[in-house]
Amino acid sequence: CCLAHQNAHRMLLLDRRNRAHPEDGVDAPMHSEAKRCPMELRAEQAVRVYFSLDKTRPLGFEAFFLDILAYPPKDRVPQFMFMAEMMSISTGLLLFFVQTLATFEDEMSKLGLVSAAMATAAVLMFIGVSCMLMMFGMTASKVSSSVKHVFALSEGFVAPFMGFVYAVHLSIAAFALHALDSVGGTLGVGVCAFACLTLVFIYFYIGVHVVTNEALPVYHLSFWNQMDLVNGIAWVTSGRRALTERASRELDALMRVLPEDVRRILEEKDT
Repeated sequence: CCLAHQNAHRMLLLDRRNRAHPEDGVDAPMHSEAKRCPMELRAEQAVRVYFSLDKTRPLGFEAFFLDILAYPPKDRVPQFMFMAEMMSISTGLLLFFVQTLATFEDEMSKLGLVSAAMATAAVLMFIGVSCMLMMFGMTASKVSSSVKHVFALSEGFVAPFMGFVYAVHLSIAAFALHALDSVGGTLGVGVCAFACLTLVFIYFYIGVHVVTNEALPVYHLSFWNQMDLVNGIAWVTSGRRALTERASRELDALMRVLPEDVRRILEEKDT
């Protein structure tokens, strides 16, 4: 009976030590910097940079996913899984479409050859994205919602995301050239122009409905990543307000709803 009581007490201590989320009602144990792993130190540094207007060390494209830290811990990993699932579905549909253009035949025209080469590159990139998303999902299913793991998932999602973006560009270009080569004449030029307008429409949609509400992540990108068409559209949509002003407002809104584990990291910096 005494041994069972000791084991139960030991399990209770382990349970209290491993609970690191505010909804558990138990604060996470404090560790010295000497005991923290490099990933944990990098994650905390990124959090301090992201939840501020400090631009001395720009973040990468993982900044677009760090606002997930403002979610309750139990909802963080499901957000990543949802994004991975949506991208996986889109990747499969586009792969099914573009693989029909990745065909090489004898005596192809130069335009058709370029189109097939672009389509082949897009197919390979979509396959790579699909494999990365599968491995991303396997990793996300085994990690916790801690700041360290959310930062790791944010970094891990960048590669398939960028691969998807480039593959979509190649798919649209391959389709436009294929239409121009197959149809020819005025109709072929019209189809090619419509494909280009489709890409412009996508950029316009992203600028109006996505980047407009992502001023803080854009603020933490490098200068050259901020100088593109999408950010220009977001600037016009937001009433020509400066990026710093929009990022400051988003930061104020996030600071009001930050969970305890993120606040603790920011308070450690202040102390």
